[in-house]
Amino acid sequence: MALTSKQYLVATTFLNGGYSRAVPIVSSFFTVKDVQLNVREDYIEFLIADAEIKDRFPSFLKDLGRIGMIATAKRSKYFWRLMPALSSAIRLPIQDGIIISIYKLQKQKPKNKYRQSIPTLLFLATICVVFVDGVIRSGSPIARSQVQDPILLAAIYTASLMGILGTHELGHILANRKYGIKASWPYFIPGLPWLGLPTFGALIVLRGNMTNRNVMFDVGIAGPIAGLIVTIIVSIYGSTISSLITAEEAQRLFGENQLGPLPFGESVLMIATVYLTGMAVENTVLVISPVLFAAWLGFLITFLNLMPAWQLDGGHLARSALGVRWHKVLTYVSIAILFTLGFYFMALLVLFFSLRSAESAPLDDVTPLSSKRKALFFVALGIAVICAPIPTSLMPWA
Repeated sequence: MALTSKQYLVATTFLNGGYSRAVPIVSSFFTVKDVQLNVREDYIEFLIADAEIKDRFPSFLKDLGRIGMIATAKRSKYFWRLMPALSSAIRLPIQDGIIISIYKLQKQKPKNKYRQSIPTLLFLATICVVFVDGVIRSGSPIARSQVQDPILLAAIYTASLMGILGTHELGHILANRKYGIKASWPYFIPGLPWLGLPTFGALIVLRGNMTNRNVMFDVGIAGPIAGLIVTIIVSIYGSTISSLITAEEAQRLFGENQLGPLPFGESVLMIATVYLTGMAVENTVLVISPVLFAAWLGFLITFLNLMPAWQLDGGHLARSALGVRWHKVLTYVSIAILFTLGFYFMALLVLFFSLRSAESAPLDDVTPLSSKRKALFFVALGIAVICAPIPTSLMPWA
């Protein structure tokens, strides 16, 4: 039953805190069946009769924004109170009802000019740390077999790695701007070059909300795809300037601790670029250049980001494609995979934050993901697999 004019007057009477202004806006877009005010948590929710809300929801959000409010839409159990004026009102449960909840927008605090400079300072610090790591990696004559100047090689390494990270974040930025989502500039995180990890990647803080599952998916996938394209280019170039040595020479250098294996193995996609450039030669060992190591980090970052877990990019893809339940299941599957591959710290990090952080959900959680994006989700999982560092013992042809 839709909200009648008499019920409308009753509703606007018991609403407080300005929520009465939201009633006519909701009624102008949707067929309202019931309305309830949650005084304790300070929000109002509407049970609506409409099944399709995708096309109307963005305009609805704009109208709400003009009065300082925002809304979410989801399918959930709703308790319809018959004769709500009575203290002993009968509660009639409605399964899988479409509920629109409206909240007051929080006033944003003025931006601190010093905090605004943090992304720039972190970016410069990360460049310096990566360059120092590049100088360390360019110290070996084998590393410099194709590029003799260690400073030039370190600069190419820095440009390669920062280009991969920067393009990844640029993909997110462009997607956010396409959909009008406010977000911070990237926060690049310097690493520990003396431990062989020049950067811990970068992150963007969203200051807006994803309108629907399609938007959440597009923003999530834009970064890994953009970064992967640059990673493949860097991998091809890095392979061409790497060195081939005999198996006997490699054995000697291993014994003298001048060579060592990659920390977590190689990815299928990186091996493919090595074959593509003709650097996979029988009875020889490829000593990767610093630039190819930057590509290895790029494939690793792509793999980690596309894991369908928590609030990683892949987690947003899983949440938008499969919903809450499967997102949680895949989060624990991803944690198990990370432990199996030896990424203990990352696995614990994902486990810790997945248990403590709030769920990331689009405002319109009713409209399903488009069929093309659902198919692309499984493509993204395939990309994660071929970017995963797999121990060489499991790939005898590598």
